[in-house]
Amino acid sequence: MRTIVIGSAAGGGFPQWNCGCDGCVAVRERRDGWSERTQDSVAVTADGERFALVNASPDVLEQIKRTRALWPRRPRHTPIGAVVLTNGDMDHVLGLFSLRESQPLALYATEAVFRGLEASVLFRTLQRFEGQLVFRPLTLGAEVELADAGGEPLGITVRPFAAPGKLPVHLTGHAKESAEDNVALTLRDSGKSSGGLAYAAACASADVATARALEGHDVVLFDGTFHREDELVRLGLSKSVAKDMAHVPIFGESGSLQSLANLRARKIYTHINNTNPILGPTRERREVEVAGWEIAFDGMEITT
Repeated sequence: MRTIVIGSAAGGGFPQWNCGCDGCVAVRERRDGWSERTQDSVAVTADGERFALVNASPDVLEQIKRTRALWPRRPRHTPIGAVVLTNGDMDHVLGLFSLRESQPLALYATEAVFRGLEASVLFRTLQRFEGQLVFRPLTLGAEVELADAGGEPLGITVRPFAAPGKLPVHLTGHAKESAEDNVALTLRDSGKSSGGLAYAAACASADVATARALEGHDVVLFDGTFHREDELVRLGLSKSVAKDMAHVPIFGESGSLQSLANLRARKIYTHINNTNPILGPTRERREVEVAGWEIAFDGMEITT
């Protein structure tokens, strides 16, 4: 299976449109070692011809434009056959509404995430004709083979498992919390029964249970949103700490760098916030790399 990281930043991208932090300034000034990033998503394929997207970010059209493998091969065509959602955050679903041009797509999500999506009046734009968006439910712990809207297998299996998280902001107070609100995914070639890639780009904890769930994968893409718990508070950008936003920081006693130190896999941080210093040639980035982690970037390719 081939995975292309088409977006590696957290919500808002990098640089973020309304932010003048050190990192965002460095990118705008094109300083060495700093590069632009779109909002997190990956494209996976078993044959190089048909793809599934994991999440549909608001930057999806730009991501398709930058990724030759996702270009149409003929008029009214796309190599993208399915979209798999890990939660209902706007950063992960808004791109669906950019993929509405009379193109049948299969959508995989938990029932809880799909109910939240259906509650939006905008969802009607994805139901302009029968079969425009074919919903297929994800069940926690159950493996399913991905297929396009017409039922043609994509050669990839996915297994969702609960990841510590929370309801999207726009549903807080309007829906009941569920273990289905935020999931991580095991993705692998359908011909394999073990290994594969774990995608856990939004995770509120790196505790023992999380570490256990990530074991056995060849590659783990994990939440690298913040480098420390009080990152935004220290910068005067928010009163919220990482756990308030359902993210686990990299550094600190309960941070992922220490908690997942013994995880036997290729480990890659993604979904990185614009304020996180690991985005540039910094001491914090060097510490992460010395500890055996990689930093995802737009265009990164991974084979499992």
